[in-house]
This record gives sequence, C-alpha cells and structure tokens, in this order.
Amino acid sequence: MLALILACTDGRYLCGPGTHVEGDWCVPNEDSGGPVDTNDTDTGDTEGDADTDSDTDSDTDSGDTGEEPEPARLVINEYMASNDTKVYDEASEYDDWLEIYNAGGTSMPLDDVSLTDDSETLDLYTFPEGSSLGPGEWAFVWCDQTPSQGDNHANFTLQSAGDRVLLILDPSGDAKVLDSVEWTDMEAEVAAARYPDGGEEWVTTENVTPGAANRE
Repeated sequence: MLALILACTDGRYLCGPGTHVEGDWCVPNEDSGGPVDTNDTDTGDTEGDADTDSDTDSDTDSGDTGEEPEPARLVINEYMASNDTKVYDEASEYDDWLEIYNAGGTSMPLDDVSLTDDSETLDLYTFPEGSSLGPGEWAFVWCDQTPSQGDNHANFTLQSAGDRVLLILDPSGDAKVLDSVEWTDMEAEVAAARYPDGGEEWVTTENVTPGAANRE
C-alpha cells in the first residue's frame, strides 16, 4: 500500500484527492480506483460555460450603447470689446476678439458658417474653406476690420458702448441664426464668457481665455 505525506500545516496533514489520513500518513481510499485524473473534466459543461462567457464578453466589449451622439451645437462662447493690454495679435495689436465653441457631441464643418454685427450683411466673416470644429473645441476670431492680416481676422469690430454679434449658418441661403450676443456697455479689460463653456450662464472676468476653457 502506497503511503505519502503531501503537506503539513499547523500540525495537520493535508492529503490529496482519493486519500485519507492514517496516523502520520496519507493512504489511498479503498474505492478510489487509483490516482485522480485532473484532466478528466465534463467537456460538455465546460463548452457550454465557455460559450456563455464568450457571448457575455462580446456584448460587454462592443461598447455599443445604442445611443446617438449629441449633434454639434455652436455658440459664441467668449468675447472682448475693449482690449487694451490683455491679448495681442501677430501684428502686436490689441484688438477686439471673440471665440466660438462646439458644445455638442459631433464635429461640424465651418465652410457655411459666418459671423457678423450687421443683420443686412450676414457674411462679414466666413471661416476658411475646409475648416471644422470638433466637440469641445474653440475657434478664435479677431474682430479688427483688417481681414488682410489673416484667415481669423473679421471685417468688423466690437463696439464697447453697445453691439450685437450673430453666428449664422448658411448666410447666403436660408440663414439660420445659431447664436447671438448683445450688450449695451462693456468695461475695458474684461471679457464676457459663458461659464462653464457652452453653458447658459454668463460672467464678466479679467481672466480672459481665448481659445481655452473659460474661468470666472
């Protein structure tokens, strides 16, 4: 009769499957029929379990929630009508400026989007051909009436004593107003900003953030 000690823990012997303790030894059970084949498993059940797990993993890993992303939503997000020392352009000029922001969940082409402060001329500023704005991105525009200085220079200025700016989709066609801002008097050296970005609340702040997340 074969007798083996497999292990000892806290003064107790631990025996393998098909054996039992006799004294200080592990001996085979009479009806064990020999050593246990650890490879002898129920393949039918195992395959069934594997199929179930595979299906579960596939559903989990797909990441398909069935929800459509929120459409693009462009807004005028921040503007400054009296900029004396805060931000200067490539010509070292402290000009008026504004930014737009995509508060939606999908990208939007800007080819057919314009800015204006004149309701009779809706395309005073148009974005460069082929440009677009992704979710959570900003587009910065100088409002200095010198479009010759670059693609992001508009052909109008912002009047600190009072003005209105329109953000237009399809200015030469159906002309839908995407957003607009209006003010009657704006202090020097402060910006008006949505806080947080794309929100309904506006703050006036000296912490100007052109092309970046707004701050109070």
